[in-house]
Amino acid sequence: MIFLVDCNNFYVSCERIFRPDLQNLPVVVLSNNDGCIISRSSEAKKLGIKMGEPVFKIKNLIKNNNIHVFSSNFELYGEISNTIMLELKKFSSEIEVYSIDEAFLKIKNNSNLLTLSKEIVCHIKKITGIPVSVGVSTTKTLSKIAVTFAKNKPNNTFILKDKSDITEVLKSLDIKNIWGIGSNYKKYLYQNKIFSAYDFINTNKNWIMKKMNINVLRTREELKGISCFPITISNNPKKSITVSRSFKGDIHTYLDLEKRISDYAFICSRKLRKEKLTAYSISIFIATNRYKYHTKSNYYGFISDNFLVSTNNYIEIVKFSNKLLRKIFKNNFSYKKGGVILSNLTSQNSFQTSYLKLPDSYKQNLLMNSIDYINNTFGSEKIKLASQNLEDITILSRKKLSPQYINSWNDIPNIII
Repeated sequence: MIFLVDCNNFYVSCERIFRPDLQNLPVVVLSNNDGCIISRSSEAKKLGIKMGEPVFKIKNLIKNNNIHVFSSNFELYGEISNTIMLELKKFSSEIEVYSIDEAFLKIKNNSNLLTLSKEIVCHIKKITGIPVSVGVSTTKTLSKIAVTFAKNKPNNTFILKDKSDITEVLKSLDIKNIWGIGSNYKKYLYQNKIFSAYDFINTNKNWIMKKMNINVLRTREELKGISCFPITISNNPKKSITVSRSFKGDIHTYLDLEKRISDYAFICSRKLRKEKLTAYSISIFIATNRYKYHTKSNYYGFISDNFLVSTNNYIEIVKFSNKLLRKIFKNNFSYKKGGVILSNLTSQNSFQTSYLKLPDSYKQNLLMNSIDYINNTFGSEKIKLASQNLEDITILSRKKLSPQYINSWNDIPNIII
């Protein structure tokens, strides 16, 4: 059977671990630069706060309802997530970490699924303080459905095993809530009078293959209890590394935008080197504030290109990102967001070095290693490139950031007995 363990309102729950006084109170967590809502407590949801909603739109709602607001503390959330995943491995060696707050477990030969599900819920709560829900079924897609029902159950568990129960659930489930079907396909299915998951599983598979694709067909089979998406236990390197931010204020000039993109390219490079990877492709994007200006004034620029050879050299990546930025930058716009994406990643031990770069590669490698050493030893911002934002060391605006309870000795709470 497939168990899906999903942390409830994960970012909010992480904040509440060290602030038990916030239990049963409305709490929200904000995105990078405190731009929009990315996590909500149940109490905040009841007040009508939507996921992804810009903070400036609900300032009065926050003030009038005494909603507690936190900047995103991803360092803290990542540490807690790692602890949860390690604890889940005690229940199964076949585990797929699907996201920071979700994991699939394959557990064989367990006769009492409900007892085991309750045990997982209690164990994670006891060890980490994080409430989780557990959905159990025969496939990953059905487990995804089961966990949504689990969140509304008193014991936070739901077993979807009996054929009659599966049929009843699929009849009640809107096609838009099926995991693995994109928004365009959902609209297309609506147009063809396929409204529920039950309608979908009774749709001719040849029609699905002709009008959509193999993964949609596999989703249909999964809903019928036929496993098509196995648990993926992989140590393969990441497919891409992305750093993107909403700016504190609108940016109007190329030089100011170049500083930000240089920052993001540098951070991407640092992550790349930490993973011992190299990148062959790079993408840059910039965007105006779609909430502030009229549609005619909006602009989204995107461009991709390849390096001569795969690289994880800070200087090469930052210079190349600026070269691409010049191609998509337009004057007379106010920019609110930008980002850098490195892709086509390979191990730094396996990529082929161009013979044109061999004479200089040794010195360059020594320089990059020196930058790594200094930044890792004395702080990640000690060495920067001239094109970066040298005046403002703090890239993110996180005015409501909680302490680093786990990562900093100075932030460990004092306990008075």
